[in-house]
Amino acid sequence: MRNKENAIGAIIGLVLTFIGMTLFTLFFSDGNLISSLEQLYYQKKLGALISLGALLNLPAFFILIRRRKYQIAYGLVTVLILLVVMVALLKVV
Repeated sequence: MRNKENAIGAIIGLVLTFIGMTLFTLFFSDGNLISSLEQLYYQKKLGALISLGALLNLPAFFILIRRRKYQIAYGLVTVLILLVVMVALLKVV
């Protein structure tokens, strides 16, 4: 049961981050999604976009904690830690 709830939290974290990245890119970019992501990668600003997209996970985390869904929140935090590592790697490369 714990692994299933952790996986649900991880999926929620990934989906919310993807939605946040997509919405931010569509609102503030002139081109389409793929070309905008390519431009941000070459400008070394893709990590910033991932960080902005991950902000949607914050309200989800507090909602899960308030509803005492600790294992799902744990999965969400795990995804956030992986996103931090990914952003750090994008800064180095």
